[in-house]
Amino acid sequence: MSDKPKNIFRIDIEPTADNPDRHPTHGWQVRIKRQKKQHTKYFSDKRYGGKEEALEEAIAHRDELIEELPDPMDPVRRSAEARSKTGVIGLNFCWKDDGSGTSKPYVQLSWLEGDGTRRSAAYSVRKWNLRRAVWKACVRLHKARAEHQTGEVEEVNEMFQTAYPNIREQYNAGPDGEGLPESDQAAPESAEAAAA
Repeated sequence: MSDKPKNIFRIDIEPTADNPDRHPTHGWQVRIKRQKKQHTKYFSDKRYGGKEEALEEAIAHRDELIEELPDPMDPVRRSAEARSKTGVIGLNFCWKDDGSGTSKPYVQLSWLEGDGTRRSAAYSVRKWNLRRAVWKACVRLHKARAEHQTGEVEEVNEMFQTAYPNIREQYNAGPDGEGLPESDQAAPESAEAAAA
């Protein structure tokens, strides 16, 4: 075949001078990646009666897999997910100065409305405590995505379970990565314990 079939790779391995005991391997391998999981299957020329026959089996298997597996992740979403430090696209944690000269912790969210307008909101950790700020942000993000039908609408609890441990780690590192300032050590922890 002149055209290389998509997601199907040729494998031809022979013994060499360096590896004389290597087993000869000739066939086709199907490789499809979906949601970070690789799906592979090998089709040997010998088992399927020749190179062309093995390729036909590999193509049939690939087509079945594509039907069964979810669609590939949108490249824009995949890029955003790779950049996300919370595990939830559109949800972030930051320390920012509100003009007082002191960095304060916030859980931020952003989303696109149906017309493409970017919107954002933030929840103060000092006001709500960390757990509640993350929960409120997840609820708001879920609602915004459901209203505007933009992107995948994850369940609120799933978003929270993914984001909270990551945000807690960022929060505990403090604004400069050297731990929490004194002003944030006592109050949010006791408030979180009360909320738990």
